[in-house]
Amino acid sequence: MSKETYVAGVVNSMRGGFSNNQPIKSAVEVLAGLIYDIVGDGSDGLLAVAGDNNVIGNAEKTSYNKLTGHTKIDNRPSGGTSDDYAQQVRSESAKASGTHWGIDCETHLIVDSGASLRSVQGVAVIDAGKTLTDGGLYGVYGQARADGDVAGNSFMAALYGLIEASSAVEVNHLTSLWLDSHQDNAVTGLHDLLYMTNNGAASLDQMIYMSGQAEALLSLNTAGGPALNYVSDTAETGGSSKKIKILIEGVTHYINAYTG
Repeated sequence: MSKETYVAGVVNSMRGGFSNNQPIKSAVEVLAGLIYDIVGDGSDGLLAVAGDNNVIGNAEKTSYNKLTGHTKIDNRPSGGTSDDYAQQVRSESAKASGTHWGIDCETHLIVDSGASLRSVQGVAVIDAGKTLTDGGLYGVYGQARADGDVAGNSFMAALYGLIEASSAVEVNHLTSLWLDSHQDNAVTGLHDLLYMTNNGAASLDQMIYMSGQAEALLSLNTAGGPALNYVSDTAETGGSSKKIKILIEGVTHYINAYTG
């Protein structure tokens, strides 16, 4: 729809009809033209804001703005973008208690189904034929940063996974964290399922802290796949030995490890 047709339609609806030969020079026509320039005609369901660096909603950052329906954000210009982000969310909380969410995403399955449900999905892709030489490729990145003091019994965690079920659960596995690899190609360099590092100057009390009831510390299974080449039937035949320190209920114990 052209701007002229859009403006004529708006004026026609607001003034009760007019002849095509009748000159229209009114505040209504001017306003309709401005609306078209700002948001487009809406024929494709698009909010096409003209110009750069525009604000949609309350510029004072105090209002509640709501978008309904299926919403998609595209930032894929020809040749790619040099922007730092496709969408940025900034929030400042003044709450004295409770919880504040920078982004609150809750997804419900409302029918009987065999589908999977992912409330948040992150996928980082290096396109075919391209090479990443430095930097990283992370599907999801989490950081908890304390620029001020953290006191009392507060917790800090870059990533937090929680399982809750108020009804019966019958599953293959129920877990707060699932790490999986579908890598088929050979990898040059170290290849791990879990990689943990401490790059800070502070010494950790422990690399892993576990608390709560469990029937065993570890369960090692082939799960129908290749044999566990890190487990074998053998007897200690000598060689050098090391002891690995662990804490059980705060008491130091050691696990012996041998080279032979």
